[in-house]
Amino acid sequence: MVGIDIIDIERVDKSEEFLKKIALEREIEYVQKSFCESLRHQRTGALFCVKEAVMKALEMGKNSGVVFKDIELSHEENGKPIVILHGKALEKYQQNFADKKLEVSLSHTPIMAIAIAILK
Repeated sequence: MVGIDIIDIERVDKSEEFLKKIALEREIEYVQKSFCESLRHQRTGALFCVKEAVMKALEMGKNSGVVFKDIELSHEENGKPIVILHGKALEKYQQNFADKKLEVSLSHTPIMAIAIAILK
């Protein structure tokens, strides 16, 4: 399964409330440690895209009970992005995709953010 999401950075809500709605504390810290507002905004967009892409790859629609905070973006020491699943997202993964590895990749510019999630 594959999930992909792309967003125009101008459409990403810059508010702290939005970030708190979609992100766990570690993710908020990652976004806020960015050296400028533009990069924080880009990282918020990329974070949103990763979560949307993972939901699509795991076939989790609006009625699945999964919330954005069930999908956590983290990074390995070398900077490679990884996803840690919690709650309903973890349950869905364990029930239907436990034999597959979830890989993610993301990129962002001042204009766009994109993410892809692949179960292989």
